[in-house]
Amino acid sequence: MVWLPVVAAGQVLPKVTFFGGYTYLRAQQDHGSSFSLNGWDVSLEGKSFLWLGWVTDVSQQYGSPFGLQEKQTTALFGPQLSIPHVPRAVPFVHALFGVVHGTNSIKGIGILPGPLCPVQGCPAGLSILTGNSFATAVGGGVDIKLAGPVWLRAIQVDYLHGDLSPDHHTQARIATGLAFRF
Repeated sequence: MVWLPVVAAGQVLPKVTFFGGYTYLRAQQDHGSSFSLNGWDVSLEGKSFLWLGWVTDVSQQYGSPFGLQEKQTTALFGPQLSIPHVPRAVPFVHALFGVVHGTNSIKGIGILPGPLCPVQGCPAGLSILTGNSFATAVGGGVDIKLAGPVWLRAIQVDYLHGDLSPDHHTQARIATGLAFRF
């Protein structure tokens, strides 16, 4: 009988949440212009306690602002605090840290000099700029229970920052999709 609470606690922890969904990103450049990118986001959370978990988040956004082909990939990790005991909802906040990798490519003749292409034998008129930077994301959201282990991530909003040249990459990232809680 003495071990019953310990065994019961072992059945509760760890809780795991897998999220997959759509992201919209509003990017801000150093010179003040902004543009939109669309993409996907996946994350995996493991709970240490009822209210504290650790999240690994990977996302990619892409688009064609200003005649560019832009792609941005982030890989982040950090703590996530959840508010327990809210009926049929799990509000959360997190602070994530990691890296962002960005790629800008321009198709056209004479837009950027050919030596900027890091790949040997790039086609004429194609220039590619790539970069990596430390990144942070601070934000939160809310999951709403649908049925069984299936939850709707109604919204997740993050302030995402990475200093990729020539873009400053301070941006709002919004995600929505399905979360599976086990």
